[in-house]
Amino acid sequence: MKRSYVQDPVTLELVPKEDYYRRSDVNAPMVMADIQPYQSMATGELIGSRSTHRAHLKAHGLIEVGNEIKHHTKPRETQIDRAGIRRDVIEAVKRYS
Repeated sequence: MKRSYVQDPVTLELVPKEDYYRRSDVNAPMVMADIQPYQSMATGELIGSRSTHRAHLKAHGLIEVGNEIKHHTKPRETQIDRAGIRRDVIEAVKRYS
């Protein structure tokens, strides 16, 4: 079985990677890399940073699929018109009988 190890910077011991990154005593900030440049499908312009991406979405009224916020979507109607459905079914049955 192939395993990967990480050298602990304090003890200099080799620790299995899954154990090293599971440790709760590692208290360090996470730095996230910037996005790779991409061409906007809406305007064709080149978007090269997260801030430009956010500004572009806002300026053109766009949202990222998968990141929708519930209040941005239309509320679904919860009322069912049972009487109307019953009428439609009766009319359809009469029409095809």
